[in-house]
Amino acid sequence: MLISDLQRERIILRQIREHHLKKLFAWDNPSGILVCQKHANGIRWRKRDIVNGRIVTRDLSKKEKEMAEKLAVNLYRIICIQYIQKQMNVINSLTIEQFAEQQKCSVPLMDDHGMGNMVSLKREEEHLLPDKTIKMLLGRLRIYPRVPAEFFRLESPFSQFIITFLQKEYSEIIDWYIGDYQQNNEFPENLQFTVKLGFKVRSKSEVIIADWLYEAGILFHYEEQVILSGDASYPDFFVPITFIEKYAWEHFGAMDNEKYFHRTRGRVLNYMDHHWFPGINMITTYETRKNPLSEELVENQVRWLKNRYRLAFPDLPPDESFNMYDLAAYAKYSKR
Repeated sequence: MLISDLQRERIILRQIREHHLKKLFAWDNPSGILVCQKHANGIRWRKRDIVNGRIVTRDLSKKEKEMAEKLAVNLYRIICIQYIQKQMNVINSLTIEQFAEQQKCSVPLMDDHGMGNMVSLKREEEHLLPDKTIKMLLGRLRIYPRVPAEFFRLESPFSQFIITFLQKEYSEIIDWYIGDYQQNNEFPENLQFTVKLGFKVRSKSEVIIADWLYEAGILFHYEEQVILSGDASYPDFFVPITFIEKYAWEHFGAMDNEKYFHRTRGRVLNYMDHHWFPGINMITTYETRKNPLSEELVENQVRWLKNRYRLAFPDLPPDESFNMYDLAAYAKYSKR
């Protein structure tokens, strides 16, 4: 991984970490965390908090389910913060090592703001140590999720709280994904290639794109109808990150065919006439017989989209143990 890639990853992680901290210490968010203890009749919910510098624990009744969910989310945010801090420390160390190896000496290192040095990364590691309040809340607790992935295990008493929270938080995008939509119904006989999600597409190249999007946890619709000045268009892949930030991905697979080339040129110009611009809110990939679509190119485009996704949905676990497809599966099941 290049230093620039490491720095980009550090910036993304920092923004996600700041999101969790802001939510955790928001004035309207209850303080404390949820502790779940097994007893004869099932799971006992307990609120663990700090009052006047001392740890205070009290039982929660089943009527306080909403409070229990908020406290479970607090614990989830704390574990996410700690996980992100460890990742940032690793990235900082790798950045210092790579730079030192390249330069063979300790010289100024460029950072996010322009100038800086390797010492600043070490200082950042110190700054990232958990807050004293967080340390106290987790102190002497023997059983609790140590990494974000543990919140999503079926046996975890926290799993339903966190899944419910994420479903409510991202309900619009989930409802869009699992809802019906107008799809291209022309030439259905050309739908011959099956993707990992189970439906069929028109080319092997589209299989590559669809499977990369799926593996990255990026929700998309295949050939969803988009109206451009009254005319229907069907981009190969439609990816809304928010209802403002939307991306279309068109793959053009026979650019050495003259008729196909002129038709493609007209389609791209039509998209641009309606404010869909390649490189801004539209991804375009191309191939010829001599230059087939490369997985490396698709991977780079998907990585860029995934980074947009991570910042748009910062409450998803940073260890990627649970993604939008998992949420959609739960939502579909609950609607039955």
